[in-house]
Amino acid sequence: MSIDNCRICGSAFTEKFVFREMMFGFRDLFNYAACGNCGALQTLSIPSNIDKYYPADYVSFTQVTPVLKRQPIQKRLVGNLRIKRKYKVSGNLLINYLRPIETTPSARILDIGCGKGALICALFNLGFENVTGVDKFIPEEVDHGYGVRVLKKELTELPAHSYDLLIMHHVLEHVDDQVAEMKECHRLLKERGVLMISIPLLGKAWEIYGGNWVQLDAPRHYVLHTMKSLSLLAERTGFKIQNVIFDSSAFQFLGSELYEKDIPLVDPETHKWNAFDKHFTPEEIANFEKQAQILNAAQQGDAARFYLYKI
Repeated sequence: MSIDNCRICGSAFTEKFVFREMMFGFRDLFNYAACGNCGALQTLSIPSNIDKYYPADYVSFTQVTPVLKRQPIQKRLVGNLRIKRKYKVSGNLLINYLRPIETTPSARILDIGCGKGALICALFNLGFENVTGVDKFIPEEVDHGYGVRVLKKELTELPAHSYDLLIMHHVLEHVDDQVAEMKECHRLLKERGVLMISIPLLGKAWEIYGGNWVQLDAPRHYVLHTMKSLSLLAERTGFKIQNVIFDSSAFQFLGSELYEKDIPLVDPETHKWNAFDKHFTPEEIANFEKQAQILNAAQQGDAARFYLYKI
């Protein structure tokens, strides 16, 4: 069923587009439109065969989950975050994600749309004691041990006021009814709970590459936000945005440059991602990374983390 108005603010569309699927090189065409008020770019209809575009080699299906290691917790204060003293590179990334939030190892954390649960396993290994994942699309529930589980459930099946922190890491863009999803997040959080959302954003890369922007990701991305549209979504669903951190990378250029050359991200023969170093020189990659850092500083990068507090 095709929609006639913006999913976020209800306003009319002012511009329409046709984008092709390029991650796997299907090159099928899909209709999108931009809202004249909030600027959100969104699909006009969801394909009836959407499963085709989530094949077995889709990234969330191939993630490797860390082995759980329950060790004595040596805590220290990192910003507002208390964690184990020792951590690996993945731990550093998680620290950056959680640094702005006041949380402790006993906080109840739910990762929404978590796939096999790689993130919650990494959080457990950092010393977080109450981590759970939920993903309605997994074949069956996953039990990693030590109470670390991935539930095969809808958010509506989970108890209200149960979590201190909800994480949606590049999940929201795959949700059709985002207002309903965010209201469920509001219901699940305790008072003053935090919802952390990582999403692609319409920024400079969209202006440069248009339909070849890698994070359009048609037809999997249903809604691509502007700062305005995400702010309106937060207001409609009982949240206040307290912090925004732009964290785009060279990927916005590398993937988009491949698409301009009609090269998919996933090699159809090997079913693995095309190695960027086969298509770009080290100097080109370094320059794209530098450009990404400049865009992040100017709040024009194509990805950001939003920290929303329940009000």
